[in-house]
Amino acid sequence: MTKAPLLPISALLGVALLSACPPKGGLGGGGSQGAGINPEACGDLSTAPVSRRVHSFLLASAELDRASIDLESSVLGACRKMAAILGTNPVGDTRTVCNAVSAELQANLQVSVSQEKHLVTREVPGECHTEVDFAAGVVAECEATVAANVSLTCNGECTGTCNGACDGTCAGSSGSGGACNGACDGVCGGTCTGGCDGYLTGGVEAECRASVEIRSSVHTVCTEPRLEVVEESVTIVDDTKFRKAQAAIAAGLPTLRQAARKAEIIGKAGVMWTKTLGGLIGAGGDLLVELGERSVCVGGQLQAALAAATQVEARFSVSIEVSASISGSAGVQ
Repeated sequence: MTKAPLLPISALLGVALLSACPPKGGLGGGGSQGAGINPEACGDLSTAPVSRRVHSFLLASAELDRASIDLESSVLGACRKMAAILGTNPVGDTRTVCNAVSAELQANLQVSVSQEKHLVTREVPGECHTEVDFAAGVVAECEATVAANVSLTCNGECTGTCNGACDGTCAGSSGSGGACNGACDGVCGGTCTGGCDGYLTGGVEAECRASVEIRSSVHTVCTEPRLEVVEESVTIVDDTKFRKAQAAIAAGLPTLRQAARKAEIIGKAGVMWTKTLGGLIGAGGDLLVELGERSVCVGGQLQAALAAATQVEARFSVSIEVSASISGSAGVQ
């Protein structure tokens, strides 16, 4: 008897999967509600290689969705702090509140000083740290191996030790085989141990590579920069407005700069995630055979991930956009 051909997951879900629309929310980026991705909803997916990789991907997707919400919320919170100091309306979505802050900040600085030279805000950038050991554990769990056997590449600055060639500036002394043996400001072509200021990639399978890139970047910790409004060759003509501007910058801008830095790191890691999501949506064959009756449930989770993709992009975009706008108004250098 001839078996019916296996339809891809997208066909099982129908047109709804390909036209999923994000729910409206109150943040103004992608909404304040998550897409409802639940990696555990379809039961134990860790029993076989293919389903285990799908579970790892869904786990990364859920963390990405939540991280984008938290990041935009921190941006909106920072803008509201600045709005309270500057006297602008703190009510509204992220773009509305932050754009009003940006305009008022620029106006205050323009009228509060006699600018023989431009007033500037000097920045000592913060640092971002991604745990290599955590990333190795993600790949090991996804591919059923041990962390010690996982090879990771740091896309950014390997702040620990780059045990391989450094495509950039190496702070160590080159050893045998051209190994950097120190911090690498660039792409470490070997194993990076310690920390990475950027995002990490590794693993053999696409789902595992996407998972480690997203999860390691989501768990990246970025410190706030140090900011100082410099009064060089200027005459203060309205001290009240000038002090308000200074206070607003101190209250909110470090958080905005910190959030934008992390959003950029996660955004770069998201390229592989988006590509892998598209591959899973069109999958058939081995994936559907292994998932069996759970294929529809998994398809529903991938639908949620697809809906999240648009929201996540919007949240990160608005966070980076308003941070850049307010940074420009403050004259950050």
